[in-house]
Amino acid sequence: MSTDLFGVRVLDLDHEQRRVRFRVFVVYYEPSWGTGELLPGDPSFFFRVLWEAAEDFTPHRYGPLTDVVTLDEFLNEGWVESNTHRFVAGVERVAVRNHPVSDEDFERLAMFYYEREGGWQDEEQLAQGDYDVHVTDARWMESLRVGQSWGTTSYAGDSDDLQADSGEAWEEWEERCAELAEDDDDLNACFTLGWLRQERGDAEGAAEAYRRVADGPDRQLHGKALLYLGDLHAAQGEYESAGTLYQRAERSKNHERYGMRYRSRAALRLGLLLRRLGRDEEAQAAFARAISKGDEARDLGVVAEARRLSGAESPVEAANRLFARGERDGALAVLAENYGQAVVEVAGHLFAGDFEAAGAALSALAESAGPDAPGDQHGENLGNAAALLVDLSMTWWREREGRPAMAQVLQLAVATGRAVEGYRRVVRRTGFAASASTGDAAEQLLTVLYDRGDEAAVIALATAAEAVHPKVASDGFRRVGIDAARREDFAKAARWFERGATVAGADEDTRAHSAYRLGLSLRKLGETERAQEAFTQAEAGFERFGNAAMAARRQAELAHAQGDRTAAFAAWARAAVLTVRFEHDEKTAARAVRLLGRLLTEVDAHHAARAVDQAVAQTCDEAFLRLVRALTKTPGVGPALYAAFLYGHWMLEQGDARLGLALLEKVAEGKGKYAAGAAVTVGAQAHRGGDNVAAREWWLRALAKGNKEMSHKAVLNLGLVAKQERNLPELLEHYGPIAESDHKDGPLFAAHIGELHYWLEDWDEAARWYQRTLEGTDDGELVGEAGYRVGEILHGKGESDAALPCLRRAAASGFAPFAEHAENLLARLG
Repeated sequence: MSTDLFGVRVLDLDHEQRRVRFRVFVVYYEPSWGTGELLPGDPSFFFRVLWEAAEDFTPHRYGPLTDVVTLDEFLNEGWVESNTHRFVAGVERVAVRNHPVSDEDFERLAMFYYEREGGWQDEEQLAQGDYDVHVTDARWMESLRVGQSWGTTSYAGDSDDLQADSGEAWEEWEERCAELAEDDDDLNACFTLGWLRQERGDAEGAAEAYRRVADGPDRQLHGKALLYLGDLHAAQGEYESAGTLYQRAERSKNHERYGMRYRSRAALRLGLLLRRLGRDEEAQAAFARAISKGDEARDLGVVAEARRLSGAESPVEAANRLFARGERDGALAVLAENYGQAVVEVAGHLFAGDFEAAGAALSALAESAGPDAPGDQHGENLGNAAALLVDLSMTWWREREGRPAMAQVLQLAVATGRAVEGYRRVVRRTGFAASASTGDAAEQLLTVLYDRGDEAAVIALATAAEAVHPKVASDGFRRVGIDAARREDFAKAARWFERGATVAGADEDTRAHSAYRLGLSLRKLGETERAQEAFTQAEAGFERFGNAAMAARRQAELAHAQGDRTAAFAAWARAAVLTVRFEHDEKTAARAVRLLGRLLTEVDAHHAARAVDQAVAQTCDEAFLRLVRALTKTPGVGPALYAAFLYGHWMLEQGDARLGLALLEKVAEGKGKYAAGAAVTVGAQAHRGGDNVAAREWWLRALAKGNKEMSHKAVLNLGLVAKQERNLPELLEHYGPIAESDHKDGPLFAAHIGELHYWLEDWDEAARWYQRTLEGTDDGELVGEAGYRVGEILHGKGESDAALPCLRRAAASGFAPFAEHAENLLARLG
């Protein structure tokens, strides 16, 4: 990955004069370069900067410059040097700071500074210069916004002059593109040829070139050519054909680099065309499609323009658009008109990026809105400020790519004490149209209020959001329910979860999360039938297989408890299919499902096997269903055993030991981790039943499978049984090698060996093994036991001084009762 050499910030824009003022920071200081001229001055540098801005190096605003100049041309140094004059008319450095860099300052500066959220650490100390760059056409400024910043790997060239004389003439460029288009069938050159012809007024020649690209084999270029061809027709008053071309462009293939760029622009242009023709309803539909495509591709330029044209633009969006174009006075006038003059100072500071000054202005506004303030008894100014701040957070989530700036704005909104009121004002505004970014901001506001523990505000915000941001409403009600459930107020929790599960307009997955928790609360309240309904809704609504599987298991447990075996096995089957699809790829999942059905049949659980087949048919897509049905014999090895392994465990959990053990024994006949795990589980069941002989056989079988993780579990169990039976040789056989190794469980195993020696009154060996524990861990439980017992043994041997450090560690462990025993013994020792 290349390293940025400079940072760039847009300070001012003047579209009428075709001028942009950039501030350029030096962010890379290579010692071998010296401390002389570090700042760029050549026009080609600024051409590259303009191209980067149009290419989406900055937050998602494309510009027409990258339609005309390809990536290959941008990367061709010779091409850039020869053609910069076509786009950059002149460059003037108007100010410098910290430059040239002194030797002392150079030593102080880091070698490299990263761009973070539009800024650089200690940027006021960096070498920097301000430049007025004049462009040949205002279109090359289209993607620029005042205040935007980005890092660039573009480098400073050698020449400060434009090479208009040494570069190709426009006629030569056109001729070369024509040759490439004809001889090499270069469709990119053919598009440029169309653009060049269009620039000099040859509409017919331009249309011919665009049509060739639109009908050519490179489908990714179709959208761009159709869009420009549509513009040509529209400019000539051929509205019917222009509309058809825009519709074709809107259906074109996504571009490899630009995604929906041309499709979203085609919808935007179509909307403009339809409005010109008086077909407002169709125009609004086209604008809506442009917004949808732009939101999906995070294409801010299209979204902002479509919202403006469709009347969905908020006052803050309008002000933000004007401010970004350098029209500060116009921006503040819009805000004053909509939110009152009193809050304009706050807004001005925020648009300038000075949050500290904005906070101070807001505090002053709050003081002026006190109970004694004439004409403002109800805090109208604070309400206006809150609305402006919420509106600004919604705009900046999209415009500034999210959280940092938006979070600061929302904190200011909450500081007014009227954040929810501000939200209501924004969403109830005439013409308000929700978008993805407004929902994200509302969700963040909800989080801020929730984190403050303001339940009343969370409920009020969720209630206000139901009509415009239903997902936020559902999330808000669910959060209130979660808090009630934590307090074990399950009746209240159920009411809020039910409300979250039924919010109209919220997506099914969002509602499913509330429905699942509703089921849990209703189960606590003993309302089994309603709980089943809630879990059913959750399973159907969850997008993730894992979540749906969880809901299906809950249904199985309820049905099993009610004695409805048919419903229980149907739900367990769905849970098994969904879980294995969540955990594994489709081929492995298909094998696991097929093997589960076969093994259930082999253990005479035909009803359960049929339920698995039905679950596959009911809950799976056709492709997965065909994959399962294509399998005939699936070997019981590896991950293919996963579903059967899970199913067996679920049966044991529900008390169906016969089926659970029978299935796990079948799984244990296979190979791999799950076979070994099944053997460990069957052995544990035998141990619980008092049959340690059978338990040992199963655990030894697990060891023979060779799986490291399950072998360790088997060894752990074998050792615990040996210790329980006070069989020291067997315990040492299983635990000794691990206790004497660097394994993370070494100290634990040493403590078990030490404890058995202690029980057998072999004090010296007990102390020796316990000492290994103390040397290998700081775990409070292990240190408490080992420290006390070593101290006790040493004290009993008359070595009280040697016992003291061990007893002190035990006393400090906090593990009862050994810490207390150690403290008592220390007290006796004085």
